[in-house]
Amino acid sequence: MKKITKVCVATTIAFSTLLGASVTGALVQQPTAHAATSSYYNYDGYAGQNASFVLDKHFKNAIKAENVKFNGIKIKSTTSNKSVLKYDQYFRNVSKDGKTASLLDMEVKGQLSLTQLKKVYSKELQKIDNGNNNTTGIYYYQPKQNGMTVWFDVNKGKVDRVVLGYSTVQQAMN
Repeated sequence: MKKITKVCVATTIAFSTLLGASVTGALVQQPTAHAATSSYYNYDGYAGQNASFVLDKHFKNAIKAENVKFNGIKIKSTTSNKSVLKYDQYFRNVSKDGKTASLLDMEVKGQLSLTQLKKVYSKELQKIDNGNNNTTGIYYYQPKQNGMTVWFDVNKGKVDRVVLGYSTVQQAMN
């Protein structure tokens, strides 16, 4: 009888160990899903009074991802002619539903320097040649060809105006 009990106990232990190992192995091999994330930037309120957000790496990354929203209006290519003023921001080419606009224009009047822009945007910051010195003119950051662009109107090393969106420089800076 002792022999049968020993065999039963040994069989039970062996079977339990085998079953436990196979269940554990099945749990370990389960694939995991990872959600894709995209950079975005959402700003609410007056922007021109504290324009330091354009120096934020999250803002720069959101421009690359073309995922920027100001005061509930997403900056996206549109074909409308409607304009809207919200807080201190002037939105141009606003869609009929008021949820998208091609351009965002705001005055920042000397809060930012060209040196600060160059530090953040480095070689990606381009200047439109106007024949003037390097501290006055239109500078821009456009990470993708025909993509979202940020234009900086610089006068004597200080940024006076920021325009963000989809357009030609002539339309954006008028």
